[in-house]
Amino acid sequence: MKMLDRYRSHREATRRARAIERALRQANSPAVRDEIRIIAQRHYG
Repeated sequence: MKMLDRYRSHREATRRARAIERALRQANSPAVRDEIRIIAQRHYG
């Protein structure tokens, strides 16, 4: 894998992680947080 591809992949993973963290912080109920976690685990393993 090229260095640039690794950089892009890492940047995208970081962006996704930040988006999930932001969604978890903004969720106002534990049930919504649980749903976000389940979806993230299913999608990103």
